[in-house]
Amino acid sequence: MSREGSPWAGWANAEIYDAFVREGSVYRALNEHLAALAEIGDARRVLDLACGGGATAQACLALLPPAGELVGVDASEAMVAVARDRVRDPRARFAVASAAAVERVARGPFDRAVSNAAFWQFPTSRPVLAALGRLLVPGGLLVFNVPAERVRGETAPVHPFQVALAREIEASTGRPFPRTATLVDPERLDRRLGEAGFASERRERFDIRCRQSELMELMEIPAMLQPITPALSEQERLAAVGAARERSDPEQRVSVPWIYFVARRSG
Repeated sequence: MSREGSPWAGWANAEIYDAFVREGSVYRALNEHLAALAEIGDARRVLDLACGGGATAQACLALLPPAGELVGVDASEAMVAVARDRVRDPRARFAVASAAAVERVARGPFDRAVSNAAFWQFPTSRPVLAALGRLLVPGGLLVFNVPAERVRGETAPVHPFQVALAREIEASTGRPFPRTATLVDPERLDRRLGEAGFASERRERFDIRCRQSELMELMEIPAMLQPITPALSEQERLAAVGAARERSDPEQRVSVPWIYFVARRSG
């Protein structure tokens, strides 16, 4: 769940993100669906890429057979430290490395690789997929997800809090709010999966219903807010979030769609 390099490094992100993931419903649902699609119950060795504070690992460990093994890898030392503290299951171990350099700390073969809420934030997917292609056995499954708003051709609702926050940021910076960038193109992704030795099996839309308060809490994580407010100080960022919260109903139910990608190692 943590991304390569900053802005995800540091204890502030690790601790706030960990609390959000464990106390809210959104990431719990994402992790459980990820583990189900990856058929973890039939796995022997699982690689959890960009493992964050270990919440995805715990969802997988709940399904993993007693003799199974899970290796979690994240670029953030703070995130890995949190994961080691939170996940005491003897079947799991955690290591620090970027997604592209995962082979430095994780020795194959694996029959499953999962990555929750991180894939679109890797600087480039090609070296990551190439490494996973070398680590997974033929027939092994790779499952990851991306917010629908970041997948080309998909639609996603705009929620009142998002509108209010954009207006507050515009008022603070005097500039138009930046549009969502770093779109994942499914056709290009299929080509890169093929280059790495994978065959794309399915793409599934997964809608989560939650209270708007969870979106508000998500935007209090420094790494979520910093990329869209580079010209603001930390105090100004938090002030913008606070003002947007006051203009929004935290109890309003909203839909948050994600796209899951499932690919199988060929050969």
